[in-house]
Amino acid sequence: MNPKEYYYNRFRPQFDEWISKLSLQGFVLGIYRNIPIQFLRKENLSHIPPKDYMSFYHALAYTVLIDQVMYTYFRKDYPKFEQMTHYPKIEYGLSNTYARPWDISHGSGGITTFEQFAEFFVVDIKQFFTDYKFETATWNTVKKAMLSDEDVVGGSQGEIFRKTLEKIK
Repeated sequence: MNPKEYYYNRFRPQFDEWISKLSLQGFVLGIYRNIPIQFLRKENLSHIPPKDYMSFYHALAYTVLIDQVMYTYFRKDYPKFEQMTHYPKIEYGLSNTYARPWDISHGSGGITTFEQFAEFFVVDIKQFFTDYKFETATWNTVKKAMLSDEDVVGGSQGEIFRKTLEKIK
């Protein structure tokens, strides 16, 4: 599995179809795409080939992660970031309590795939913050924020992500 190929070529169409299915079921998605985590059931993802399930969950977890980091630590830059990305917000139920990123990918298994996505994602977001200029969010400040956030570096998946972050200067 090549995470970059998956993320840039298959993830977004699969994500958009998932959103479309939820809309057809009568779930109204607001401008900020707050989606209950229970909507990540396989019946809602039946359009995704089984070989892509792990990748979908991992890609979704990483997009949610960077969105939460930007919203939490870089509020001044968040409107610009949100306008550029339109990343979803996954919440527990209809609670307005956002799901921790690793809770999204937890049930998908595939630690090797998770590690591959971690390596891709860290390099990709470093490039993103190099290419796009924000007032306070730079690669170094975003990396520091992620390393200091227990929801990002806690648990077994967080430990893998932390080690990956620390390797990239």
